Amino acid sequence: MDGTILIIDYSEYEREKIKITFDNIGEFEFIEIKNPNEFYNLKEIKYDISLIIIDIEFPVAEEGFKILSSLKTKPAASNTPVIVVTKADNKNYRKTALDFNVRDYIIKPYRTQRLGNSIRSILKIDQSFKYNIDSANVITLSVEDYITKEFKIASRANKKLSIILITPIYAYKAMLEKENLTDSKFMNNVYNSVIEEVKLSSRYTDTVIFNENKDVLVILPFTDASGASKVVEKIKTNVSKALNKLNVDFNELFYIAYSTFPDDGKNFQGLMKKVIKQVEDKIMLEKITSIGENALDNARSKYNKFKI
Repeated sequence: MDGTILIIDYSEYEREKIKITFDNIGEFEFIEIKNPNEFYNLKEIKYDISLIIIDIEFPVAEEGFKILSSLKTKPAASNTPVIVVTKADNKNYRKTALDFNVRDYIIKPYRTQRLGNSIRSILKIDQSFKYNIDSANVITLSVEDYITKEFKIASRANKKLSIILITPIYAYKAMLEKENLTDSKFMNNVYNSVIEEVKLSSRYTDTVIFNENKDVLVILPFTDASGASKVVEKIKTNVSKALNKLNVDFNELFYIAYSTFPDDGKNFQGLMKKVIKQVEDKIMLEKITSIGENALDNARSKYNKFKI
């Protein structure tokens, strides 16, 4: 075993993300603290702590720094290096952190590679083998690879993960005939409004992806179907308000649907297949209901001729 890591963070998702970062670093034990009471009820730390990773907003910065101060009195952690991982990008917090052996201050959301590099540097861990690729082309993590990593986090923690799809559909012919909806500049304003409101409606742990085909995907880690439904309603309400200012009805231009891992699919493509099916069903229903009563009566009369 390479050491013991103390993780102090309210979010189970964030704690799991931190643990997965250590997968390619070494074999470590983890002590997880999810609330202040759990920390203060911790009578003693049996093993020397190699590294402390804490969100100082626990739930407020004052409490986080109080915990760091308390750790300095514990023999197993008094001289342990600290990494702060938090949403609080505050100069005063950064300055105060220097009094508590804080070696790095990382703002959420962050890439796991950023945290991994910091951990290696602080713990002075080198990879046993490194192939030199400095002269090779830069390789970046694809969106699907990123999503695969999110599935891994959810699966390892035995948690749900949901995906929301917001896709443009042109269900009403009358809407398509409006001049402004054929204007690319106007439609770009519409899409930009959608993206902005989706971002504002999302949590910091969520990831918003804007696809070239004008689809908007929202990845909701550690979120079941009930939670996804609530996020969908929040997004729909906020986006609708924004589009009303442009004299556009959200329901006439877009459709929003979601699916949940592992209930609706075991991987990203499985969830997308499920959610696309919902969209296709919606479009088919729109086509059927837009046929008109006269056309339906005519179809029924022709069908009845062949009934036995």
